[in-house]
Amino acid sequence: MKFATLASCFERLEATMSRNEMTALLARLLSAASPDEIETVCYFVLGTIGPGYSDCALGIGDRTTAAAIALAAGTDLAAVDAAARDLGDYGDAASRLIGLPAGGSLAVADVHRALVAIARTSGPGSVEQKTEGLTALFTAGSDRERRYLARLAAGQMRLGAGEMTLLDALAEAFLGSKAERPALEHAYNLSSDIGLVARTLRTEGIAGVQAITVTLHRPIRPMLTQRVARLSEILERIGSSVIAVEEKYDGERIQAHKDGDDVTLFSRRLTDVTGQYPDIVGSVREHVAADTAILDGEAVAFDHATGAYLPFQILMRRRRKHRVREVAREVPATYRAFDLLYVDGEPSLGRSYPERRARLEEVLPGAREISPAGRIVTGDTDGITTFYTSCIERGLEGIVCKSCAEDSVYRAGAREWQWIKWKSDYAPGLTDTLDLAVIGANAGRGRRAGTYGSVLCAAYNHEEDTFQTVCGMGSGFSDADLADLPRRLAGVRVDRQPARTMVNPQAAPEFWFTPALVVEVLGLEITESPVHTCNWDPARRRGLALRFPRFVRWRDEKSPEQATTTAEVAAIFRRQRGV
Repeated sequence: MKFATLASCFERLEATMSRNEMTALLARLLSAASPDEIETVCYFVLGTIGPGYSDCALGIGDRTTAAAIALAAGTDLAAVDAAARDLGDYGDAASRLIGLPAGGSLAVADVHRALVAIARTSGPGSVEQKTEGLTALFTAGSDRERRYLARLAAGQMRLGAGEMTLLDALAEAFLGSKAERPALEHAYNLSSDIGLVARTLRTEGIAGVQAITVTLHRPIRPMLTQRVARLSEILERIGSSVIAVEEKYDGERIQAHKDGDDVTLFSRRLTDVTGQYPDIVGSVREHVAADTAILDGEAVAFDHATGAYLPFQILMRRRRKHRVREVAREVPATYRAFDLLYVDGEPSLGRSYPERRARLEEVLPGAREISPAGRIVTGDTDGITTFYTSCIERGLEGIVCKSCAEDSVYRAGAREWQWIKWKSDYAPGLTDTLDLAVIGANAGRGRRAGTYGSVLCAAYNHEEDTFQTVCGMGSGFSDADLADLPRRLAGVRVDRQPARTMVNPQAAPEFWFTPALVVEVLGLEITESPVHTCNWDPARRRGLALRFPRFVRWRDEKSPEQATTTAEVAAIFRRQRGV
């Protein structure tokens, strides 16, 4: 397949706001891809060169991309930056400025090999080598190809196609209907590699996809919690006569893979964070009594001298590439494991929670630096309330209640009533905090001039793979937060409404952003709204909105598809009304 074919499809994807048309375009593209190409095509659609958990990240960014454009165009960086500002991004700048004769002979496989080589370049002189490698691709490409080569390199594809849309397209292309997506989604939840799912479907059919299973050093998409309006609802919702009530930590969710002495850690976004937690790597290696295992748990900052849990913001000092071990000594991380997904060569997702927990306690007896999550097992609301109060007094975030029924299996990627959270900020008159994707902003005025005055936030509709607005938010930001907004949002700004976003013209912002960043928001209640599109009812022309939203913090550890769902917002609204 020629890269020009891919670029032509990308151009049509970028021009449409219809998800059905997007799915159809992708289905035709995927049908035309050979077994050797289909993985790469999927990665390119998502703006990557490999699965998100792999260590094969481009690591180019705006500066190197701009330098390569300048070199290919025979101009300077200032001219490239000016063109990017005027035209919208470095892709359009590359298309406009590089005046070389149109190439167009690039193959998809050639581009992928070149980008992988760039990604693996390191050491002295690596920046220059990356620049030269990217310049060579610009030189060989046509104007259209240069646009998308630059966007791939800079990590700003702007196509609007997410994983669920891509899975719909695969189902349509090879199974005849996007209604067949669930089997593909299940395989994706177990493997976190959409390229693997695509290649397997292309070569082995649905039987091959159904055989995809858990593999060490390949993360499993995490099981998620539901929420309730009142603590008294928990037993009823879970539907189990006995439940486990676990401590809920204000830390970073970490999936730990142990293969002998080889340990890999993955974040909630399924990225490799092994290098950030050398202390947890050592703890898993030393204390997990199994040759192979996959643990689901939480990294938390803990002061062993005082026995106090420390806030999430302190743990986030661990997010760095340099001085890792020095900072690890300053902010030691403790690992609290709450599930066992694989042990001694066998997946355990299909076992009940009590079975998984018992085996977890066998392979992890507990040490100061690593232990199973604290918990009780109870069958009454008084027991839940007492344990919750104890957790809050000890500086924890709250509790997670889990079914102990026979069907309490681990459902990768699912959000079901098997697990329910109850946090310290659940108070009368207030909803739980929502994690929302930022898709727009309005300019600041008065004392906020020079930055953004408010941001437009959206919930995620998993079934439709769309982002639907819930609120505009301008409260809760400190002066430092406001000053930092332009920098934080610079890499995701686009010149028109992104695909996959549903926005009422009345709520349209002055600036648009690709859904990429997630913010935690606290509000008063969920109400009906004629402006916001979350759970939009066309007949009544009403959606749902969050009243009096206030900024809490950025959730950098979450992808936009891990934001609060529209179904969760609707459930909160119904519970407020006693339905």
